[in-house]
Amino acid sequence: MEIQDRISPQIISASVNLLQPFVPELTPTNLIAALKEHQATQTTAPKLEKPLTRQQVADFLGVSLVTVTRYLNSGKLRRIKLTGRNVRIDAESFRKLIGCETTEAGQEVK
Repeated sequence: MEIQDRISPQIISASVNLLQPFVPELTPTNLIAALKEHQATQTTAPKLEKPLTRQQVADFLGVSLVTVTRYLNSGKLRRIKLTGRNVRIDAESFRKLIGCETTEAGQEVK
């Protein structure tokens, strides 16, 4: 979402009036500051991760391909089906399996 440089004072005032019952401390200045802060945090593009192969997951976990397939079939790992028998494993589901989670900023949390 991109915020235009010029929002009319009438729009800001109407927005504050609509939101004040839910956020009593809201002022036009606070609203503009929050919008600018939101825009600043949204400018960074999300990091795209490549899906993993079954072999990569097996090597990392030190297990066989059969075990990785069992994890896929049981739902412990999320399958991304490319074509026919060609599959990849969702990186987020892999992180969840090994106990790593990420925050929105992309930093790992244990």
